[in-house]
Amino acid sequence: MEHQLFCCEVDTIRRAYQDSNLLNDRVLQTMLKAEENYLPSPNYFKCVQKEIAPKMRKIVATWMLEV
Repeated sequence: MEHQLFCCEVDTIRRAYQDSNLLNDRVLQTMLKAEENYLPSPNYFKCVQKEIAPKMRKIVATWMLEV
């Protein structure tokens, strides 16, 4: 008996529809103001990941973009 693989993946890319409410100037300005409250600390990497140098992060980020 011969085994065959069945792939259900499709080549089309699913995208969310454009929500006109999110493009409203008032909503956009509110979202931008809210974003300011959730910015990461600029000292995050100095406090949390002391053993990883910025050069190492750049190498990993570049590699992830390629993969």
